Amino acid sequence: MKEARWKRFASYSAALGALMRPNLWDDRFCFRIVSRDWRAAGGPRLTLGEGSYFDLIDQSGPLTRELSATAHRSADPLPAWRRLPLRARYKSEPLSLGRRVVLASVGTLTIRRTADGQGEFYVLRRIKGRTATSDDTHNVLPGGMLQPASISPLSRRSDLSVWRNIMREFNEEMLGAPEAVGQGGAEVDYTRRPYSDFEQALTAGTLRVWTFGMGLEALILTPVLLTIAVFEADVFDVLFADLVLEGPEGIVITKMPLRDAEVGDLLKLPNVAPPLAALLHLALRHRDLLLSAPVRTT
Repeated sequence: MKEARWKRFASYSAALGALMRPNLWDDRFCFRIVSRDWRAAGGPRLTLGEGSYFDLIDQSGPLTRELSATAHRSADPLPAWRRLPLRARYKSEPLSLGRRVVLASVGTLTIRRTADGQGEFYVLRRIKGRTATSDDTHNVLPGGMLQPASISPLSRRSDLSVWRNIMREFNEEMLGAPEAVGQGGAEVDYTRRPYSDFEQALTAGTLRVWTFGMGLEALILTPVLLTIAVFEADVFDVLFADLVLEGPEGIVITKMPLRDAEVGDLLKLPNVAPPLAALLHLALRHRDLLLSAPVRTT
């Protein structure tokens, strides 16, 4: 670690960038949750506004460090709230939208459904030091912040789409495309491959996507939109023929059986990220639905 004695930083992100800069480190535009209505007519509704990635870092970092430092100093495995002044501010309502900036992220469990109706899922083993958050964990594949792919003002409207966000993450994390970090000026052309292939599979029924609601990462108090994507094996093998086994964020663990025993073994590991754990529990609970035969339209 670099020496930082007596030096003051304006924010946690400034300190992290100067002292322990991760491999992926950009203050990207992200969509902020402005309001939520789970009982809206037509289904749950989120209103999104403008935020930045460092809004997340400047909140999650101090919360994590505070809990870690307090736990190390205390013999009690559950530190008292009075010893956690930052976290205690959000005790009654961790998603208080009026008291802090709350960014939205999307975590997707990717399942390959075989011809005999079995499921195989994919996991990203994040390598320590490569990412600013959730490094050194087993995590969802793909996953990322809900954000546009370009600095173009038009992109902030055209990319305000969970589905487009998921498609870009498929392309980036599983096919190795350069990450759309929101700093380029060109909008993504979703009529071109591989996006057109994902759209075609979704329309044909050989790719099905479910949303299972919002989860909350208790350590960093960040909400995650929990989704599951199920590909038919023959389509998956074509779309991901060039599946990368290691990317900028970590190593891909392939074809884990979606069965109680194997999922149980994975969940016993000490570094399973909460979004992955939640999605695996949901996938087992709804396995019959997820692995049912699709109605193919072509």
